[in-house]
Amino acid sequence: MKVIEYPFSDLLRRPKAVTREVEQGDVLLRRRDEPDLRLTRADREAERAATFAALGKALRNIAVHNPAALDSALRDAFAWLEFLPDRDRKHFVEEFSRAIAAAVELDSYVPLTQLVREWRASAEIHADPRLARRLKQPLKANGKRV
Repeated sequence: MKVIEYPFSDLLRRPKAVTREVEQGDVLLRRRDEPDLRLTRADREAERAATFAALGKALRNIAVHNPAALDSALRDAFAWLEFLPDRDRKHFVEEFSRAIAAAVELDSYVPLTQLVREWRASAEIHADPRLARRLKQPLKANGKRV
């Protein structure tokens, strides 16, 4: 689908011209010092949500019935999984499949993004043996033991 870009100020100056473009595709409104906005038709967004829901359910189904296939697919999607130990990678696959199903149900992908970010950070640690050794050492600090 075509994405048409405009500065946000064009929407304020020429709202009819900018919103007319939504028939051709989504409109990306660029803003200075703020995240950009996307203008789309409600039916198009509903189709996206239904597609994400189906994909989320399919991935969860694969995780339950054929975890090796999902493991392989996620290795292709996230090359950094190679650095995780087998046990951690299996744990990631399970968590990912549950998180994507929950994210679709809530229509909130922030927890899924956070999950991927945290596991990627773990993979970075495993990829650098010196960093992994440093992080395994006890912390030297004043105060009570935690």
